Amino acid sequence: MSKINLNTKYRWNIMGSPLFLCVLSFIFSVGNIHFANAQQGGQDVIKESPDIIGNLDSLVNLWYLKNSAAQRTKNATNVYGFHPGQVPEYNDSVYRQRIYKMAKESGMPFTYNSMVKSFIDLYAVRKRDQVEKMLGLADYYFPIYEETFIKYDIPLEIRYLSVVESALNAEAVSRTNAVGLWQFMYSTGRLYRMNVTNYVDERKDPYKSSVAAALYLKDLYNTFGDWFLALAAYNCGPGNINKAIRRSGGKKTFWEIYNYLPMETRGYVPAFIAASYVFTYHREHNLYPQTINLPSLIDTVYVSRELDFKTLTTTLNVPNEVIRDLNPQFKKYRIPADEEHKYELRLPSAKASLFAQIKDSIYNYQKKLYPEYVAGVKTESTATTSSDSTKKATNATVQTQVQQTQYSKVYYTVKAKDKLPEIATLFDVSVYYLMRWNNMKSYNVNAGKKLQIFVSANKASYYQKINIMTTAQKRKILGLPAEENVVTTHTPTKKETAAPKQAKQEETTQYYVVQKGDTLWSIAQRFPGVSVDDIKRANNLTENRSIHVGQKIKIQKKAA
Repeated sequence: MSKINLNTKYRWNIMGSPLFLCVLSFIFSVGNIHFANAQQGGQDVIKESPDIIGNLDSLVNLWYLKNSAAQRTKNATNVYGFHPGQVPEYNDSVYRQRIYKMAKESGMPFTYNSMVKSFIDLYAVRKRDQVEKMLGLADYYFPIYEETFIKYDIPLEIRYLSVVESALNAEAVSRTNAVGLWQFMYSTGRLYRMNVTNYVDERKDPYKSSVAAALYLKDLYNTFGDWFLALAAYNCGPGNINKAIRRSGGKKTFWEIYNYLPMETRGYVPAFIAASYVFTYHREHNLYPQTINLPSLIDTVYVSRELDFKTLTTTLNVPNEVIRDLNPQFKKYRIPADEEHKYELRLPSAKASLFAQIKDSIYNYQKKLYPEYVAGVKTESTATTSSDSTKKATNATVQTQVQQTQYSKVYYTVKAKDKLPEIATLFDVSVYYLMRWNNMKSYNVNAGKKLQIFVSANKASYYQKINIMTTAQKRKILGLPAEENVVTTHTPTKKETAAPKQAKQEETTQYYVVQKGDTLWSIAQRFPGVSVDDIKRANNLTENRSIHVGQKIKIQKKAA
């Protein structure tokens, strides 16, 4: 790989300045003050993170990456004009400026130092091929994370933790037998209601493990009051964080307790910052998503009878590998379902529709192919007793031709008071994709911004009309009342009228009626100065799931 060093002219123009040298010396002294005694360099921290390296290398074994390693996503244009194989490098001031911008936009305490730089080098230089694979996998997994994190009020940036944990490999298993995208140990997985049996391991389920990760991280954040400490606790356990806090004399940030953490955990947060940086600025490093051979449109069906993957492969004409990789939680390529224990099965959208139409035929076909499934036991000897004529006849019944979905690009101009999650809902797309299509780094979107959105071609005319709809029409689609469903109930008392200065210290009380699709996060966005925690405190809510349609929510805020 050839390397190109950018901003050289800028660097040499300022480096001769005595003032610059003094400022640079001060920045480095402040930035490293909390771990000045550490003798361990950035490369040594990486050596103490074998699972991070191992998971990156394990990506080469995934079949849907083997078959598409050389293909890059067409939408990932080379906006900087890099030559193939060029590896851009930047000086520290550029990294620091970009990470500062990330921190400002996200509210996360991102920072830059030698540890972070070493992991940026790992992702952007040493493991470039794996990072391009992960950028491709992100198109599949990040929308799952995003929808879950919005629901449970988790910062969107936490999705990059899965990059560090598993390299976005749902099959990842650590040296300590942590499993899945979010690397749950057996005991923690069970604590957060993930089923683990001889046939099913829901730690590998992208949806259920993401919910568990959100709940676990929220519990850790509520314990320590700091997202980086929550991340560190996710890695080494809250007990080790409490021990490090005590040994540090009661310090309460990651960098302040850095020297007292287990060796592997010291590299954990720097790796998270580096992964966040590289995924945010991948184009600046000449890194682009590789095409992943996984379906882009997926639906869920419910299975209430035992079903073998081979049956699905035969009747739906879906490769066994596709079914396996969309449903990694099933350990033995069969779904151990019955009427009391139904399971979710994820299939390409067209195949899911077909399954719903011919479900009984599929079950009947399996009975003929594997009669012993009626008793719940399958043997290889009886699996081959079905005649070829039976197979052909059944296949002729259940096979259909499915046309590939085509997409069209439409535009939407952001209106005053528009919110990104609501725009995404109007167009039936993910917030993640909406942000990616428009190169957005945060949820904030200004009125007047023109968004490009990719929708199904056969519904393009409908989606084009959304741009000229009235607010009332759009709120109707969203399941909201025509006007903001807010009633102000606070009336100033005589005491407040007589003492206006004291009235400024009082709280106004409003009520909001929960609508379909509302979350605490989306409700909080309606009321400037009100946070999710404020709403939970005012209504004695203990977790984000505890609201329901029709519930009256109390909103309290300081009067201006």
